[in-house]
Amino acid sequence: MTRGCPFGTVGNEVTENDELIRQDLNLIFEVMKSKIAAFFLKEKGKGRLAKQADAEKMADFCIATIQGAMLMGKIKRSSRTVETTSQEALTHLKRYVVLGKKLRRRPSV
Repeated sequence: MTRGCPFGTVGNEVTENDELIRQDLNLIFEVMKSKIAAFFLKEKGKGRLAKQADAEKMADFCIATIQGAMLMGKIKRSSRTVETTSQEALTHLKRYVVLGKKLRRRPSV
């Protein structure tokens, strides 16, 4: 992996004088977070996630984990870090899955 997330890359370069850029990046990450949190809330509403699952925290976890993994992958020039970190993140998130609830898979494209 030689490329990271373009938003994370720009975010790493933001200085105190770049307030508008920082606000724009924050908005982008908030939109991403809201989409992911909405997914978790929907799954929780269907009884597929444990009651203690916090959709907002889980969404932040997903974004921060992938951002960090992409940065490390870029530095190491290897996708292996991204792959293993993603697998570890899934292992963590699966702790919130309610057993016995059937998960529906999306059709392959």
